Amino acid sequence: MNKRSKKIYFALSCVLCSNLAFASGYRLAEQSLNGTALNSAFVAGAYGADASYYNPANMAFGKDSDKFEFEFDATLIYVPGFDFTKVGGDIKQDISNIPSTTDPKSVRVQGYANATKQFAPKFFFKSKAYELSEDTKLHYGLSLTTPQGLNMNWNKEGGGFMDDLSLAILDLNPVISLTYQDFISVGMGASVLYSWGDFDNTLNVPFTSNLVGTTMYGTTNVTQTSSAKGWGVGYNLALSIKPASSTTISMTYRSKRALNMKGNLNALAQMGKLGPIDIGSTYMDANLKLDADLPAIFNIALAQDFGRIRAEFVYERTFWSNANIFKFGYSNALFYGQTGILGSFEQAMPGTTASQMNSADYNAVYYGQGWKDSNAYRLGLSYFGDDYTFMLSFAYDETPTPQGVFGIPDANAFMFGLGLRKRLSESVDVGLAYSLAVKDNRKSFIQSHDGWGELHLVTAGFKYLF
Repeated sequence: MNKRSKKIYFALSCVLCSNLAFASGYRLAEQSLNGTALNSAFVAGAYGADASYYNPANMAFGKDSDKFEFEFDATLIYVPGFDFTKVGGDIKQDISNIPSTTDPKSVRVQGYANATKQFAPKFFFKSKAYELSEDTKLHYGLSLTTPQGLNMNWNKEGGGFMDDLSLAILDLNPVISLTYQDFISVGMGASVLYSWGDFDNTLNVPFTSNLVGTTMYGTTNVTQTSSAKGWGVGYNLALSIKPASSTTISMTYRSKRALNMKGNLNALAQMGKLGPIDIGSTYMDANLKLDADLPAIFNIALAQDFGRIRAEFVYERTFWSNANIFKFGYSNALFYGQTGILGSFEQAMPGTTASQMNSADYNAVYYGQGWKDSNAYRLGLSYFGDDYTFMLSFAYDETPTPQGVFGIPDANAFMFGLGLRKRLSESVDVGLAYSLAVKDNRKSFIQSHDGWGELHLVTAGFKYLF
C-alpha cells in the first residue's frame, strides 16, 4: 500500500469497528428470530422462511415445505455503556527533536463508550414446492438482512477514535433450491449489498519530519468528518442430505463479498508545537474510496431429532485472512488553511503540506493488521410442542483480531440464547428470542473497567403461512 492510500487509515479505519461485545470481528451472525434464540446453531435444522438466509437447501424440508411463508423480524441490538482505559495505540505525545523512548503500551488514557441501541428489521420469504418431476421439487426464496451496521458514540481522550460513527449494510439474497426424493437438496443464491455511513473521529498519528531543519518526532492530531456509500455482490451455496427422516447433514458456503464505497472526506490535521515554534495545521478535502470485504464463511452442521427434541451442532469457519479488511484511498486532495511554520513553508514551497502528510506512520493506527481466520462452535436445542417451540443455545465464537495491539477491540465470545415461538393458527406464528454475548477483554488494548464486554439481542417475529 502506498503512502497516499495509507493516509486515509487515520480518517476512516474505524467505520467497521465493533465494540467489545461483537463476535466474529464486526460480523453479526444472528439474523432471524430462530437464529437469535439458537445463536445461529440453525443450519441443518433451518426449516421455514428464514432458511432462505441460513440454508436455502432446506426450504424443501419441514412440515410447512408445501406452503408459502413470509416472516418479518425486528432485532434490538443493545450494548451497555462502559468506562474503559485505552492502552497505547494512537496516544498523543509532545513534539520533540529526540525520538520518544516511551513504550506506547505503558501510556494509558481514559474513555467512555455511550450505550448503543440499534434497531434492525429483517424479512424472509419461502415459496411452496413446485414439482418438476415425480422425484424433483423446486423452491425459491428471498431474505433482506443487516449483516453489519452499528451506531457508536465514544468520548473522552481515549474515545475520540470512535467519537460518532454510523454504518448500515443491507443484504438482499434471492435463492432457489432443487430437491431429489426428499433425500438430497442443493440451494444457491446471489447476495447484493448496499452500504452507507457517516463518520466523525479523532486520531493521533505518529510522524517524523524535517520541516524546520531538524528532525522532529511527535504526533499529528487528526479530526475528520466523512461519508461513504456503495454496492457489493457475492453468492451462497448450500447442500443438505437426510440419510434418515430424523437426521439432516448440511454444508453452506457464503462467498467473500467486496463493498466498494465512495464518498467525501474533510479533515483537520494539527501538528502542535516544538518548544515555542508553532508547527501548524492544515485542512484537507478529498474524494474518498473505501474497499471492505465481508469474508467468506463455511458451515457444516448436523441436526438430529429425538422425538420432540432437536439437537443441532454447527461448526463455522470465517476466512478473514483472505479478505481486505480495510483498504482506503483518496483522490483529488486539496490542502488549504495552513498555519504556523507549515503555512510559511507552503507559501514558499508549494507541495510542502502534501510531503509532510506523507511523513506520518499510518501503520501505527491501522485497525486491520494481522487478522486471522476464526472458528465458531454452536449448539442448539429445540423442543416442539403441539403449537409452540422452545429453543435454547450455547456458542463459543473466536475473535479474528490480534490481542494487545492497536486495532478493533475484540475478544473471544461466550454466547447464550433462548426463545419461544407460538402458532396462533394455521396461518399465523409469532415469537420472541434473546441472545447474550459476553467477552473478557483484559488482553485488549481497550479494557473496560469491569473487565467484560456485553452484547444483548432481542428479536421479535411474525410469520404468515398460506
